[in-house]
Amino acid sequence: MSTAFTPVDQGRNLANKRRVQAAWRDLTLAPLAQLKEVLAAVYSEDADFHGTHPVNDLTGRDAIRHGFLEPLRHALPDLERREGILAGGVYQGRQLVACYGHYLGTFAEDWFDIPATQQILTLRFCEAHELVDGRISRSYVFIDYLDVMRQAGYWPLAPSLGREGVWQHPMTNDGVLLTPQDEARSRRSLDHVMAMQTAMGWYGGGAPTRANLDDMQQRRFWHPWMLWYGPAGIGSTRGLANYEQYHQVPFLVAFPDRGKLQGKGYSGHFIRIGDGDYAVTGGWGHLLATHSGVDWLGLAPTNKVVNMRVMDFYRCDTDEAGVTTLRENWVPIDIPHLLLQMGVDVFGRMRHQFRQSGASSASDFLLRDLS
Repeated sequence: MSTAFTPVDQGRNLANKRRVQAAWRDLTLAPLAQLKEVLAAVYSEDADFHGTHPVNDLTGRDAIRHGFLEPLRHALPDLERREGILAGGVYQGRQLVACYGHYLGTFAEDWFDIPATQQILTLRFCEAHELVDGRISRSYVFIDYLDVMRQAGYWPLAPSLGREGVWQHPMTNDGVLLTPQDEARSRRSLDHVMAMQTAMGWYGGGAPTRANLDDMQQRRFWHPWMLWYGPAGIGSTRGLANYEQYHQVPFLVAFPDRGKLQGKGYSGHFIRIGDGDYAVTGGWGHLLATHSGVDWLGLAPTNKVVNMRVMDFYRCDTDEAGVTTLRENWVPIDIPHLLLQMGVDVFGRMRHQFRQSGASSASDFLLRDLS
């Protein structure tokens, strides 16, 4: 299968990755009084910033500073950034860098009304950045705010079917790609991912059965011990059978026409790159579906058409026989934005519960029954 993989200038690709890594290191560590100056050095003046709900879409350096960076830095004043994957490539002529990792710090101040805990917070991030003339001109930044709520002691949904917790970095510890990568290997990784995603489209709709799950031929693509790291609300799974049981089947029940709708709000991938054993895809409203099935995240069907913000980071494994499989997959999904389209405001639920409790902090809320 041809994926229109674009060969890269290795020197430029490495420079892009180092530039993005240094930019976000500086934005993480610079004194707050210098954020405006740092942003001017690394972001275009009219840059677009697409963040998971409630940040959403921002334009310009001042909006990025006020709408995302300053709230983050105030919430976690001792913020550290740790990358697990740093990959680059070219898609549709755009120079792109993708990052996955964790922020770490003390949750010292309320953040988007999520009450501070005064305890350590592990905050996963997944990003894609487009560079023009040495500056970032567009960013897609996925922060799992639902997982922040979980760590703050509040859960606004039914229990997750998968396992909640910290996502692991690649088991090979080689995801930060700061050396030249073999072009054939990079192409092979992206080809394998795109073939798998194409096969997912072979699902015919309707209630999932063993037969129509097998129509997608996913066993061809995944390692028997594959790890699928899902967002808060879904959780993580191990092995294809576990993945089907705790994510794929519930999702197909809820959204049986997923991927078959196009129309208002539809867009394609904003990133599709291969870099060594890693590949990254992502869409911002690229997947439309009707929420017509039961019990996804414990919710009744709404019959509303929703669009989804999703990224996928993949690590491929090729054995001695030359067989390539997908070994690990990290999948941020903007669950709060998706739920908002279904009439469920998780931030509103959280504010309502804390207001009812009269608690001024998460620790007050958790200790309410002991007083």
